[in-house]
Amino acid sequence: MSRMTPPDPGFLPGIRVDTSYAQDGAPVVILFHPHAHTLNVATEAAMLAIASRLGLRYGRRFPRTGEYVYDIHGQWCLDYGHPRDVLQFYPGPVWPHVARGFGGALVAVSLEHEPRPAEERLLTGRLALRHRAPRDWAQAR
Repeated sequence: MSRMTPPDPGFLPGIRVDTSYAQDGAPVVILFHPHAHTLNVATEAAMLAIASRLGLRYGRRFPRTGEYVYDIHGQWCLDYGHPRDVLQFYPGPVWPHVARGFGGALVAVSLEHEPRPAEERLLTGRLALRHRAPRDWAQAR
């Protein structure tokens, strides 16, 4: 999947984030949009762009990517490729401890309006944990 232009920050409030756990106990972050479906091309393109920036691949295998889930002083976020903004999410009280112990999280982007669609409508990857923001984040703000 080639790199795509990330959506504007105005798209982010529509994204739903589900934090849960895989069968083996690994922390999972699932992103989906209630208006995403096979006929909504704009929403699908925006979700694909987020998945592309995170280095995700189709299927439920959760391959390693070169990207990170960020825990910066208790603020959790994903760099979705926008030059000035990140996708911030708010996990439950236990999830952060599990993610820190795991050293990252499994991440999935659904191209449907639900968090667990058919395999061909789900992009996945394994993101390492990082506690410091990249230098260019401070410059962009």
